[in-house]
Amino acid sequence: MPYTTFTGHPLHPQMIVAPAGLLPFSLVLDLLYIQTGNRSYADAAYYAMIGGFVGGVAAGAAGAADYLAIPPDDQTKSIGRFHGLLNLSLLGLTGLNLVLRRGKGRSPRGVPLLLSLIGNAGLFVSAWYGGHLVYEHGLRVKAVGGPRPVPELKPPGDEKAEAALLSLHHLP
Repeated sequence: MPYTTFTGHPLHPQMIVAPAGLLPFSLVLDLLYIQTGNRSYADAAYYAMIGGFVGGVAAGAAGAADYLAIPPDDQTKSIGRFHGLLNLSLLGLTGLNLVLRRGKGRSPRGVPLLLSLIGNAGLFVSAWYGGHLVYEHGLRVKAVGGPRPVPELKPPGDEKAEAALLSLHHLP
């Protein structure tokens, strides 16, 4: 099975922009609603979440197609499976969140806010694994020589956070 491509570049990374932007934006709008009580923030958060959900389904379809193209004996297959199952779980959380908010209330208080917080934390972890597939394993990256290595700016504790994420899936 071939990888998905659009305009000469991998499709999946192009598609993740919608959920990666809209779902955190929805959380920001929830917090603005809680702070101000202005219903338009709750409504906007709901619609942003719908956009993130639909975008996530589309990105997931492209990612699933790419996953199927990975050879079964490749170590990225296991990492891709973990990344995909995490994203599928996050879509389920977001879908439940939308069901709980439907109607005129759309209040993000209580369980919906908790689901948004958990979902956004999970989105961060999933994005890390997607980046790990690309930057550490070169999945879907064309070898072109690249720029020369430069020093990296890292926040305090960065290595410990990386080790914790690596340990979730027992990565080398």
